[in-house]
Amino acid sequence: MNEASKLIDKLKQYYRVGTSQELGEKIGVAKTTISGWKQRNSVNAIKRKIYELNLPINLNDNNPSIDDDLDEIYSLIIDDAAYTAKQKLVWKFENDIVTALNAYFAKDILKEVIKDLASDKDKYTPGNMKDAFLERLKGVEVGIKVKKKNLLSHLIERYFSKLEVYALVHYPEIVFDYAGYFGQNKFEK
Repeated sequence: MNEASKLIDKLKQYYRVGTSQELGEKIGVAKTTISGWKQRNSVNAIKRKIYELNLPINLNDNNPSIDDDLDEIYSLIIDDAAYTAKQKLVWKFENDIVTALNAYFAKDILKEVIKDLASDKDKYTPGNMKDAFLERLKGVEVGIKVKKKNLLSHLIERYFSKLEVYALVHYPEIVFDYAGYFGQNKFEK
């Protein structure tokens, strides 16, 4: 892989896009310009564009950028939040068979809300996900399960941090990766 391709890959990662077409739309150049940069290994042209856009992209491969460090820290924080959310659900829903039976409908409601929020989860941040979750929970039609909905609402409000709710919605497959009394060890989307 030439140096231009590496820089283009960094731009794609920064903008979270997969194609040259999408990248071109983000940085204001044609797809053919990006292809030309790759073919000619036009490192200087790409660097000029990065400087022009004032992007915090590390242009030196020998030293990781602060963005790389922040991404690593963010990843660790999210992993910890997902693990903590998982432990809290196991504690609440699976500590004994009676609690598990009482919480069975609450778990179904929880999964319903997660699936509902997951369809547009990218518009939420760790700062506003918990409020959105609780608001969506209020709107769930539950019929005879009102007590279970209230139990779940109380559980989320009292025991879950904003970041844990964010991890719950964004990574339910990690949070629900345990085998409980009902043998459900996966989050079915």
